[in-house]
Amino acid sequence: MIRHPTGPDPLGGKPVHRNTSAVRRACAVGTTIALVGLTTGLGVFSASTAYAVDAPSAVSASASPTDAATGVADPAASPSPTASASPDAPVTGAPTPITTAPSKPNAVELAPAVPDPSATPSATTPQPSTPAATPAAAGTVTISGDAKVGVTLHAETTGFVGPHTYSWTRDDATTTVVSTDDFYKVTTDDIGHVLTLTVTDTLAGTSSSDATATVTQDVAFADAATNTVDTPLEITATAGAAYSHDFAVAQGSGTVTYSIGYSYPDEVDPTDPTDQPSNYLPDGVTFDPSTGAFSATSYSAGSYEFTVIASNGTSTATEYVDVTINPGKAVGVMAAATDLSSEELFTSGKSGHFWIIAPDGSITTVSVSSDPNAEPTFTPGGQPTVKQGQSLWIQGNAVDQYGNDTAPVDPETGNDVQPVVTSDVASDQISFDENEFANKVTFPHASTHHLTVAQQDVSVSFAVTVVPTATTIAVVHPVAPTTGELAYTGSDATGALPWALGLLVAGAGLIGARTLRRRRAQR
Repeated sequence: MIRHPTGPDPLGGKPVHRNTSAVRRACAVGTTIALVGLTTGLGVFSASTAYAVDAPSAVSASASPTDAATGVADPAASPSPTASASPDAPVTGAPTPITTAPSKPNAVELAPAVPDPSATPSATTPQPSTPAATPAAAGTVTISGDAKVGVTLHAETTGFVGPHTYSWTRDDATTTVVSTDDFYKVTTDDIGHVLTLTVTDTLAGTSSSDATATVTQDVAFADAATNTVDTPLEITATAGAAYSHDFAVAQGSGTVTYSIGYSYPDEVDPTDPTDQPSNYLPDGVTFDPSTGAFSATSYSAGSYEFTVIASNGTSTATEYVDVTINPGKAVGVMAAATDLSSEELFTSGKSGHFWIIAPDGSITTVSVSSDPNAEPTFTPGGQPTVKQGQSLWIQGNAVDQYGNDTAPVDPETGNDVQPVVTSDVASDQISFDENEFANKVTFPHASTHHLTVAQQDVSVSFAVTVVPTATTIAVVHPVAPTTGELAYTGSDATGALPWALGLLVAGAGLIGARTLRRRRAQR
């Protein structure tokens, strides 16, 4: 067994074992480890942990007073351990360490003390700053879609980091939640209100909102799904009878106003004062632009195409309309006779006459000059006159009391069924002239002949004077009325015998025929 030097115990006078250099080193290291572990509470050792330095067994006189003979420290002269030195922790299995303070060369350097995290920091000791947590960026939401009835609005979100909820509200007297989905279909209950969408990020605790404009509803007519220029709203009436229609829209918010438009806008000239939308309406129409109420009593038979346009300031709707005015019951035949063929009238430039025979038998004479620039003149009265052996071209249609043509249409040709022309003189030659689209009557014998034009169980009769060719024939001029001659400026000599010229000037049918002619020209 190894014996260690002994000496008196500085504290109690009992001998103690002296530590060898290795033992002292072990004690110093153990003490330092224990100190660092206690101060950190984590057992993390500093890289600068000090340890005891090996020193010679002899104790320097400058470190502590000793007995010169024995080399044992004098207990009375030993200084007290300094405050900065920690007592050595005992090492298991090692001799009990000496309690005298080591000399300076053999002093143990301890690692800097680690601050106690539970201690209150000194006001004068600078503390490390902790970076503030960066808040999560708030998400944003945008409503996609127009604020109109029937439109489905969608939420478009960006920047939300966690699960989020949706809330659609309406600004009623008390805010009403109308949906908690990420979409919402606008209803009629929302008209005039503002919808607000709020999206809340349940993880970040943030929210974002977006609002619509005031909800409106587009105007629309009841038959909007089927009404087109090719399938218009059809209104049928009879000449002389009242009719009406309510063009109020089936839906639409705000103040709705109405106006008349064109059915074929690409085929008209809005800059022409005579080609305005109102020109396409039947005669006698009353139209209220604030309500769309439409009423009329029309006398001119025909088909009239136009549109009714509704607007509420944010939307428009168009209703295509086709009004058909049918003629009334036939009351007679409107007939016309002329002594000019188309070639004579338009190519040779001859002068001649038309005679218009009204259903009551009254006659109007139309004189045509050989001067192509001269307008024909209309004179009430007169009688058809022709030279012996020459011909008259006769045309006629059954008409109602307003002069509207009631002649039936031949389903095979699409033309009016021709009237039946008869004469009280058996020798008169009557045939249908395809070139002139009229009945041609040739008079072999000079005398007064009575012709009858019949159609639809109605007819009209008039006298024709046939002048003998052996004598000089004086042109019979009708007696001018006291009111004088009436100038007609609407002639249109551009085709075969202009029977319309004679048939249309007799009454209100002129307006309807002009409108019908313009409408057909559009197509």
